Amino acid sequence: MSNETIQDDWTKISRIIKTRFKRISDDNIASMEENLELLTDSLQNAYGFTKDKAQDELRKIKATIHKATKPSKTVVPSKVVYPRGHQRM
Repeated sequence: MSNETIQDDWTKISRIIKTRFKRISDDNIASMEENLELLTDSLQNAYGFTKDKAQDELRKIKATIHKATKPSKTVVPSKVVYPRGHQRM
């Protein structure tokens, strides 16, 4: 995974964390420096989550991000229509 992808994901994750978990401050998120383990620890401390629960919350967030960027359906044309005078190759 490229560093750019990690930064993009971190930006999206941090936005979701800010809106969903109000007890995690902007300064707290900034100090984590893209470290998901520190984010897990912060969720545990702020909300009393178990480690498994905190990791599950992060998995849900990452799944949401990747689902939003993944095409939902591949469209395959059922019939190709060629313009008049066009030769098929």
